[in-house]
Amino acid sequence: MPQCHLRRFSNAEFLKSISSANLIALLQPHRECLAARGFQIQHESGHELDYDALVEILVSPDAAVPRELMDCLYYVHEMSSPETMIALLDEMPPGLVSFPPGADPTPADVAAQLWIKDRALLECKHSEQFLVRPKSFISYRGARGSVETSPFITPQAISRIERRIDDWNEAHKRGRGCRVFVHRRDSEVWCLVRRPDPLRREGALENGRSSGVYYHPEKFDSVIYNPAIDGLQVSSGPKGQHQLYREVFGEHLFGDTGYFAVGGCYTLDPIRERGEAVLDSSAVPGIQWIRLTQAEVFQGNGLTTRYSHTDLFAALGDQMATILASGFFTKATFAVKFVDCKTPRSISVWQSSRASYTRDDDRLLVESWMQVQGILMKPAEVGDEEAEAALAGI
Repeated sequence: MPQCHLRRFSNAEFLKSISSANLIALLQPHRECLAARGFQIQHESGHELDYDALVEILVSPDAAVPRELMDCLYYVHEMSSPETMIALLDEMPPGLVSFPPGADPTPADVAAQLWIKDRALLECKHSEQFLVRPKSFISYRGARGSVETSPFITPQAISRIERRIDDWNEAHKRGRGCRVFVHRRDSEVWCLVRRPDPLRREGALENGRSSGVYYHPEKFDSVIYNPAIDGLQVSSGPKGQHQLYREVFGEHLFGDTGYFAVGGCYTLDPIRERGEAVLDSSAVPGIQWIRLTQAEVFQGNGLTTRYSHTDLFAALGDQMATILASGFFTKATFAVKFVDCKTPRSISVWQSSRASYTRDDDRLLVESWMQVQGILMKPAEVGDEEAEAALAGI
């Protein structure tokens, strides 16, 4: 079940944004349960729904309130913004939802009708909201180096992936209910994994008495396959999940759990060896300039020194070469000025397998620059023994 945000139902404003007919259609499958809690669905014209009674039930749901009802209202609420309504109307199949001639539906009405007609489609469109979020990625390299055509993931493979992830989550006390949504963006395959986090309890008041609400918070992980570099990039929580996704998607994309090798794709050696010249982005249309703003150097014995400035090379000049050679260069942060953005955005690269972006959409342009300058390595260039040995002491 999605994370239960009780404040969404603390007043009738959201519920009244759904027309009576659509709200009744949403509630109808749960008529008996709601009646047992004191809420009657009125069909007769002129009888307004008792919104206060419904709010009281939703604010303090107990085990008798169906999870399906809470899921329904969660997704309808999440997809009820004006911007989302436009996207839904543009992208859903023609005629899937319908309104009386001259009707002026609210965003909540559109989301409610889509839930009624095609719940899976609404959930899929909801997952797309998580495609563009600030993320940190762990990268794995594939065995081929590049692939001409992105592999296709069949519905049967998606079901097998979901079962495998569910088994891992259940074994690690995170519950079941994983869903995998596959999206294609340009040449890449984006898989959004919706999964439960460990059980959480929140205190609640029911009829003046203290009680508890238990639920598994909803989390989204991103698993992205880029055929141009034959690389898998994973944004998720615990380390064990990174390894799980590496194996599962290797098996179902290429038939080999070991297809994506442990070890990263990034090296900061070009910055140490060639200095400021590496920041040249003239070969990448879309990037105006790049500056190094932070460098972390591991000195040994648990000591890491961090250097920060709006432009480190401008501030320190020739000293930068000495600084970067004084230990193991573990992390670099850059300010990247895109041509279509007024202010620069920050990206960070850790040697040798991790990068973070302010926006997912920044990743492809930045990776093009990193490929040109050698920061993003080809498979034959990757060698992580030195990095692993150095980082083991951090």
